[in-house]
Amino acid sequence: MSDELNPYAPPEAGPGDRATTTKKKKKKRDTSGAIAEALERLNRHIDDASAVAVDRKEAGGRLRVVTIVFVAIAAVAIVSMVLAVQTIPSRDPAFAFLIIFPIIFGILAVALVAVDLTITPRGTPARPEATLRSFLKAMTMGRQGYAWACLSPTARAQTVAPPSLGEIPIGSGAFSLATPTGLKDWSSTFIRIGHGQIRSVQLKRVSIVREDGDVAVVEVHALFQAWPQWANIVAAVAFVVIRLLGALLYLVLFLALRKRHEVTFQKTLLRGKNGLWYVYAGDLFDDGAPN
Repeated sequence: MSDELNPYAPPEAGPGDRATTTKKKKKKRDTSGAIAEALERLNRHIDDASAVAVDRKEAGGRLRVVTIVFVAIAAVAIVSMVLAVQTIPSRDPAFAFLIIFPIIFGILAVALVAVDLTITPRGTPARPEATLRSFLKAMTMGRQGYAWACLSPTARAQTVAPPSLGEIPIGSGAFSLATPTGLKDWSSTFIRIGHGQIRSVQLKRVSIVREDGDVAVVEVHALFQAWPQWANIVAAVAFVVIRLLGALLYLVLFLALRKRHEVTFQKTLLRGKNGLWYVYAGDLFDDGAPN
């Protein structure tokens, strides 16, 4: 019968009543679920003794091999100087060499030790901002094994591309972060020497945005720089040939040819059950974590 009411039909709006409509809500991406899954994966990784041993080996000691070599050379040079100064006359040409050589290698050794000590030991728990600072510095210093050991298993499963850095020339390609070699090839496209460019990064500020349990968001304000490798070679040759003018030429070339890009970005870090913080995502600027 047409006059019968359908008990399942929605009520009709009467005259003067406002009709109600149901809006379909957009589904949000479950980013918190992705973080939880990454934390579980990280803790499974930490439970694997062989995987942790690989991380420890790749991270290496507090001092690099090159630093230890320079310290050893400087020590030998200083001891040789002390022993030889007592027997070699000051007018002898070898006397000046015995003085200059230890001074040069001593300064280099001290500088290398100072730089290495800015990296926090990977086996010791540190604040998330200190971990991220050490991760970025390690890449600029060529300590790719240390930087790789800072990546979470989720980040190591990623394939990444070089970040966009304005006018700074960068390499191209896609790089797997599954091994330190992949991270080395990736970093050489934008933060390390490579593709005819000498690059550097200055970390002006590294600070915590928020920290919630085993998840922290850290903000980085950095200045990236690059200049052609050929300019360094020309300046080095000029310095050997014309000394002070060569140093001035290097300064002129550096200021004229360098490219700069200042940027602020955020990275999410995860804390494992061992107390260490790990970088959640491999991409430098695309963090892939909830805001």
